[in-house]
Amino acid sequence: MTETLPMLTPQDVARILGVHQKTVHLWLRNGSLQGIKISYRAWRIPQSALDQFIEQKRNGMPQKRTEAPNAGTDGTIVTSGHSTGNPDLSKVKMKHYLRDIMGEQSPETNPDT
Repeated sequence: MTETLPMLTPQDVARILGVHQKTVHLWLRNGSLQGIKISYRAWRIPQSALDQFIEQKRNGMPQKRTEAPNAGTDGTIVTSGHSTGNPDLSKVKMKHYLRDIMGEQSPETNPDT
């Protein structure tokens, strides 16, 4: 007689891993997590495939750092492209971005002024 493997639903896997069910479906579609598609929208994931997925992700984890990953050279924390000491920098970057997509030249490079 054949031994049956415990099968999990994407909802079970999401609950186990603490992620959203849509994330599990994304992993299934892109092949990161192995599963069996049993109908148009229904998947089943063998427990062994989940164990293998967890082990791969655990092995792929970077080593702990002693320094903050987004610390600047002077020790300031850099978030989303600007340092916390200069919040106006993000506004300047946004202006340049908007000028870029609108096809306009910035005033400092415009030879007519």
